[in-house]
Amino acid sequence: MYNNLKIPPPDPQSEEPTVLDLFKSIFKDWDSFFNFLTSAFDAARREQLNRSLAQKQEVIVEPAPGTDLGMETFPPGPPATVRAASTPVRDGRTGWRALLGFGVALLAQRVLEPPGRDIAFGIVLYVIALALVLWSYFADGWQLPAPFPDHDRRDPETFRMLPLILATLLAFVAFATFGGNLFRVGNVTVYSLWLPYRRVRREQSAEERRRAMQWGLLVLSVAVIVVFFRVYQIDKVPPEPFSDHAEKILDVYDVSQGETHIFFPRNTGREAFQMYWTLLMSWIFGTGLSFMSLKIGTVLLGLFTLPYMYLLGKEIGGKRVGLFALFFTGVGYWPNVISRVGLRFPLYPLFVAPTLYYLIRGLRTRNRNDFILSGLFLGIGLYGYSPIRILPIVVIVAIGLYIIHTQSAGVRRDAVLWLVILGLASLIVFTPLLRYTFDNPEVFSYRALSRLEGIEQPLPAPPLQIFFSNLWKGLGMFNWDDGEIWVHSVTHRPALDVVSGALFLIGVVLLLVRYLRRRHWLDLFLLLSIPL
Repeated sequence: MYNNLKIPPPDPQSEEPTVLDLFKSIFKDWDSFFNFLTSAFDAARREQLNRSLAQKQEVIVEPAPGTDLGMETFPPGPPATVRAASTPVRDGRTGWRALLGFGVALLAQRVLEPPGRDIAFGIVLYVIALALVLWSYFADGWQLPAPFPDHDRRDPETFRMLPLILATLLAFVAFATFGGNLFRVGNVTVYSLWLPYRRVRREQSAEERRRAMQWGLLVLSVAVIVVFFRVYQIDKVPPEPFSDHAEKILDVYDVSQGETHIFFPRNTGREAFQMYWTLLMSWIFGTGLSFMSLKIGTVLLGLFTLPYMYLLGKEIGGKRVGLFALFFTGVGYWPNVISRVGLRFPLYPLFVAPTLYYLIRGLRTRNRNDFILSGLFLGIGLYGYSPIRILPIVVIVAIGLYIIHTQSAGVRRDAVLWLVILGLASLIVFTPLLRYTFDNPEVFSYRALSRLEGIEQPLPAPPLQIFFSNLWKGLGMFNWDDGEIWVHSVTHRPALDVVSGALFLIGVVLLLVRYLRRRHWLDLFLLLSIPL
């Protein structure tokens, strides 16, 4: 590892490590503990562990462009800078405060579960739990995984003139021909903006290949557990359809009869993705136009979300965070409910996850191609579930936060260009639905406006009061009360289960504290993205 990263190894003549040094090295983090376990069966690993005991600093090296360290490939360009970051050295304490705090948080969340919930006692327990977690954070040197360092390069601001002109013309042609609320053959491209790059892989040692295989097997094992949770008794849970499912089947039937609508106005209006997807499921699985076809389709959509949940977690905090994101999203109560019910709910996370993944990775790597991919997923997602219409605003907020923080120093002009590229990519994909919106603005917006402006009935209170009331209820749904909509929830209980509910509040507090200390744009964005 030291030779590959051009980092001098620890001095072999340094003072011999003590038992305390051994203890701190073993329990410093997940990788250290994993190395210790494997060294018990491998003499070479034991020797490597002994040599690393005196190491007191973790060095983060940003790879040069064109280098692949198992995370991503980088476009060619000037050499990137190497940045070293010191990791706080722990004082030998084992983090019992954090473990105790997590245990108290689990008890607090359990107290908030019906029946017999006690909100006052639950709040007291959560205050104690969060105090213990913060005590561990400041006293034990226990930290969240640090964000990856930003790459030090600029956007080349180049494009291919002929494909760009052709793409623009085709976009106008597509907009003109998608009238009548019907999909027609068309072709547009973002090739004109795509940066070419070459994939360069460094040779991995036998030890690195072995560890990669072990990690792959661990991820595969978690995936098997997740698939079991998502598909077990899908024929029985949930057992029966209701009126919304009947409306969906009628829309799918229209598609089967050649009515290739862009937007389905039935039942206050629906975007098209699920209708075509359900028809495909009925063909593949032979389940016909049925409730089972709807459920199979949404369960698969929920499963297809999980790889990007892993990648998003990995991008934010490393592969261990990615693994936990995969596991908790896979087995959690709430994601399972919205995936099994057979309605469009899982289409929201299906496209939010990759949109945010490529956006966040693009702002870190400063790679234009990531913004193109983010825009493509955003554009496709707008054909999914209506609430995703807020996502363009979330993207703008993310890039705005990036621009006003120090991490964007020297590339703020590039960030504006990346936002334009992302918007262009999403607009091209959105063109058919955009044409429908121009032709039928009332139908396209009716479903949303009926929830916002009191079209169906007068507002019971001033709009601002209703807004803050709904915001409060929305923020409280995770740990307290998910409302009375029985379609996608067990009513009047927390939307999250006990474990993920406790971890959610702990994570919010730790992110807030870390942002106040380090002022990293990503921490603030993760917090604001929830209410947005």
